[in-house]
Amino acid sequence: MEHDGHDGAMAPEAREQFSRLVISVGVKQFAHSLGVSTRQVNRMLSGAQPNPVDRLVRCLQAADPDAGDTVLDYICQEMGGRFMRGSLDDAAVNRVVERCSEALDAVAQRDSFDGQVNQLREAIVDLHRLIEGESGADGTDSTRATSEE
Repeated sequence: MEHDGHDGAMAPEAREQFSRLVISVGVKQFAHSLGVSTRQVNRMLSGAQPNPVDRLVRCLQAADPDAGDTVLDYICQEMGGRFMRGSLDDAAVNRVVERCSEALDAVAQRDSFDGQVNQLREAIVDLHRLIEGESGADGTDSTRATSEE
């Protein structure tokens, strides 16, 4: 049985990734977790039928990118993370992480962090903006007022 109407062999990368999942726990446990037989998992591994990784990739490719991003974010959240399209600017990441680190160091070296509350709060807001992809999160936002308490 060739895989359901697709014009050719399953993408080797999808097969490799699916195989990685199966090998991580073994065919028997993997099949049990999915509620399928070991024979069916082996057919997916051999390419005789499409595997879930291949199908998910095809679903995402067929969908609107925003819908796909939402699904990927859901999957990432289920695994304890978040999906972020694109890459972050390394320099911006370094600036924001450095600001957070400096603020935390200042708090750790003092008995009280009265003077560092705003510095720490602003660094955390910038880190959140950077993660969420918002503008003004590169650690160089000169329009934001800073104050020392």
